[in-house]
Amino acid sequence: MKKNTTLKQSLSSTDVSACTTVAVDLAKQVFQVAGEDALGQVLYEERLKSREAFHAFLRKLPPNIVVLMETGPGAQAWARQLQAQGNLARILPAQLVAKHRTGAKNDRNDVLAILRANRDQKIIAVPIKSASALAMQALHRARQGYVRRRTATSNQMRGLLMEHGVALAQGDVAISQTLPRVLEDATQPLPDMLRELIDELLGEWRQLGERINVLTGRLEAAAKEDETARRLMTVRGVGPIIATAILAKQTEPERFADARRFAAYFGLVPDQNSSGSKVRLGRMCKRGDGYVRSLMVQGAHAVLRQLRPDSEQPDDRRLQRWQSRLGRKEAAVRLANRNLRIIWVLLQNDQTYRRQPADGRPAATSC
Repeated sequence: MKKNTTLKQSLSSTDVSACTTVAVDLAKQVFQVAGEDALGQVLYEERLKSREAFHAFLRKLPPNIVVLMETGPGAQAWARQLQAQGNLARILPAQLVAKHRTGAKNDRNDVLAILRANRDQKIIAVPIKSASALAMQALHRARQGYVRRRTATSNQMRGLLMEHGVALAQGDVAISQTLPRVLEDATQPLPDMLRELIDELLGEWRQLGERINVLTGRLEAAAKEDETARRLMTVRGVGPIIATAILAKQTEPERFADARRFAAYFGLVPDQNSSGSKVRLGRMCKRGDGYVRSLMVQGAHAVLRQLRPDSEQPDDRRLQRWQSRLGRKEAAVRLANRNLRIIWVLLQNDQTYRRQPADGRPAATSC
């Protein structure tokens, strides 16, 4: 025990400028810091017990030192501060950093895990987002929360009514039109106490719908004002919600070697369970951003619902073949994957997408 204490004291007394990389385990008030040299040897460790002390520590860092953090609240703000003062900041995915932690979970083991994860070349750092992109992301997260609460409220009302033998159909129409008539119908076997409760839940459901519409309008307005979003919306199945969600991600498409890896980043590729010469492909892996992935699949389903069976357009015929061979769900996943590959191309230039013409020529992008 005395030997470990002596080692920690010697590490904290080392000058941080001797390090090439510094990792930080972030928190509200307590920050665990560790630094290593180019050979991966830990030379510096310190525990900073206030935000002011951490601010002062960052200001003293030489510009050649790389600062590592893992994803979490505050990481983007600290990274932008480091960029402003000339340091290179890297934010690593927390779920991948956890795989490099050894021993019990504590601040010291967490910060050492960040250093080890940085040496794993397969771990891709999270892009450092601008303040406007984070604001756009906040709109999406708030809207997503409202959608979840509204869905939970509608399911709760259906479940409570089912206990009394009243079955409502699925969909918003049943809640907005059928449910008020049920509450007003005196012949329904519903106690007055339950009628009052359902009426209150119905009011909450309507308020959540209004909030969703307000945020949807803001996102649609932002998509109309952004030139890149307008170009993304030329892709079939991509609307203002998806376009602004992609922009808020700031994925930096040049980081991906090809379009397939971009689609894999959102989990829209088959999972693998391969060994040796046997290649086994399974269902959709569902790794990456689940929110964007679900939006892409929803957009693909909307395209398939509007598909005309007598259409002679090459794109429509392709989708018809996918549906007949794979079913609607798998066809939607395949279309979502294809749309992400097209988005990867559009994000790297100033072109728009143009559907394949009826004369059989391949689909193209056009200015």
